[in-house]
Amino acid sequence: MTSSVNSLSTGLSTTNSNVSSLSTVISTLKPSHYLSINDDGVQGGNYNNDGATGTNAIAVGVNATAGGTNSSAYGNKANAAGNAATAVGYNANATGVNSSAMGVGSTASGDNATAVGAGAIASGRNSVSLGKDSVADEDNTVSLGSAGNERRLTNVAPGINPTDGVNMSQLQGVQNSLNNSINSVARKAYGGVAAATALTMIPDVDQGKTLSVGIGGASYQGYGATAIGFTARITSNLKVRGGVGISSAGSSYGVGASYQW
Repeated sequence: MTSSVNSLSTGLSTTNSNVSSLSTVISTLKPSHYLSINDDGVQGGNYNNDGATGTNAIAVGVNATAGGTNSSAYGNKANAAGNAATAVGYNANATGVNSSAMGVGSTASGDNATAVGAGAIASGRNSVSLGKDSVADEDNTVSLGSAGNERRLTNVAPGINPTDGVNMSQLQGVQNSLNNSINSVARKAYGGVAAATALTMIPDVDQGKTLSVGIGGASYQGYGATAIGFTARITSNLKVRGGVGISSAGSSYGVGASYQW
């Protein structure tokens, strides 16, 4: 009987020692700071820390679910269903593989898609949707708005590489250069037309005469030209003509001959 009492006493002593050690450990644990989740007294999904069902998944928040492998969901009703997907914000949904949805009601359903902003949707593969209610529904595209809700892209640096975008300054530079080239061609063309017209204004050699030398002038679209030319009767059957027209566009030359019988 004495032996049994001693054994019981020893067991109680050991238990007390373990309780004392556990109390010491608990008392030395530091409480966490700056981390709080408020369900307003109404238990929702993930209350029992069961919202993360995918392998190595993380679900933080009321009704947060992370079903994809290596997925992460943060926020009330945030849902990361795709493998390696990330959903951040109330009712954010990332269902595509490697997709990211950030913002209230954002959705990234395309593989490798990213939706950033309240209500943003990225459904195309490798697509990016930026801003509230933006829609990127085509593969390999970046959207800053939606039909009827377009946005300007500002503070864009000038493009350098062949696949870079251009900014308005570069575009205007190209437009100005093109306009200058067109205007230059137009000036030369107008001057050329005036010079050609001036050449035709020089009278022909009269019948019975051998040589005629004359001048002519003309104007076209505000561009003027002068010309000097000659006509010579070599024989009664052969006649030759030559001349030069001078305008702001340069000089134009011409010769000709005719045989008559």
